[in-house]
Amino acid sequence: MIFVPTDLVSLLVLLMTMLLAWITTQHYLAPCKNFPPGPWGLPIIVSFMYFGSDIHTDMMKLSKKYGDVYSLKMGSHTAIVVSGVKAIQECLVQKGNDFADRPDTWTIDLFNPRCEGIVRGHFDNKWQHRRQFAHATLRSFGFGKTCMESKICEEILFLLDEFRSNIKTFIATRKDVEKFCKQQIDEHREVFDPNHIGDYIDACLAERTKHNSKVDFTDDQLKFMLVDIFGAGTETVVTTLIWGLLFMVLHPEIQERVYNELDQVVGANRLPRLDDRKHLPYTEATLLEIQRSGSILPFALPHRALRDTTLGGYNIPSGTAVTILLWSIHRDPNTWPDPDKFDPMRFYDEKNNTVKKSENFMPFSAGRRVCMGEQLAKHELFLYFSAMMHQFKFTLPVGTKKPCTEGVLGITLVPKQYDVVIKERHT
Repeated sequence: MIFVPTDLVSLLVLLMTMLLAWITTQHYLAPCKNFPPGPWGLPIIVSFMYFGSDIHTDMMKLSKKYGDVYSLKMGSHTAIVVSGVKAIQECLVQKGNDFADRPDTWTIDLFNPRCEGIVRGHFDNKWQHRRQFAHATLRSFGFGKTCMESKICEEILFLLDEFRSNIKTFIATRKDVEKFCKQQIDEHREVFDPNHIGDYIDACLAERTKHNSKVDFTDDQLKFMLVDIFGAGTETVVTTLIWGLLFMVLHPEIQERVYNELDQVVGANRLPRLDDRKHLPYTEATLLEIQRSGSILPFALPHRALRDTTLGGYNIPSGTAVTILLWSIHRDPNTWPDPDKFDPMRFYDEKNNTVKKSENFMPFSAGRRVCMGEQLAKHELFLYFSAMMHQFKFTLPVGTKKPCTEGVLGITLVPKQYDVVIKERHT
């Protein structure tokens, strides 16, 4: 015999108990058989109870317990975390098409509700057309080629003057960039001439006209494509250089060795050029170690499974959100002994005076969603860093405490604020 309460309070208690039981059951129910294991988490609180301020290091600790592919309760959904070079390569490269989509998240919805642009767009035919068009068009204007060197050098001269005059650089917010891009689109449209394509915006307007507006190049779409290009070309380069200065002031002996190599190869009468790069292996190795140690993108941008697939021997249902822990590649003690130590010799073959390559190194991610501006970023980082080391000596102010190398996680992982003394080398 089943007892059914008749008074209102008892009935509400019963309904709440049944609802709580249902929520708890759904919370702990795996999305499919042979789904990756992971920490339980509690309803409502989910897996956030396992994380402090350094989410990337906490996730790496969980991988030690649950393996390179494990699951986490994230709100009402269950996501998977992928760590370690083998599992990440399987996810991004070997099964790149299976995991090439982007999930819908509230953070993206706040400023890009239709997932427009290149970086956050869903992996469909329109997105593939946008990316292919953007890549081909930018390359036609010299993007990622050595012919961009003169333009980069103009920016470098401006930066060096900034150092000399000790003026703080203005950092634009995302809203500033969006406003600027919208303004540029409007100005280009007013004077657009399909017979004179002068830049990327002109090329997009021409493509839209060519296809009678059927192509996926609305003003908003073009705006977010421009914002993505700005972000890829500024945020990562600037943050890497800030880490570079920190490591140089903490390791003056490495800074001097870089300068001595530059002085020997380049001399004092000109700035380093891309042609010098092959003759500056220690400088290049130092820059690679800055990227590894700083690891400014602990996570690749989130992915999502496009279809039912497998990863690391586990079943992954279509629609599952995927977090790629790039930090685990760059801080794996099995690959990089004493990973917290800054040591350019990891990338430098002293016997042959060459740069050592490593497959355990993915500062630009990999696969179908690899950073489109990787080659340009490499050129910019080399030219900026070598010019700074060639022209200036960077030291800590006398009597100040050594800054720590623990980063603060935002859009990228940035070092905590520190002070630097800048002194010209050639006066």
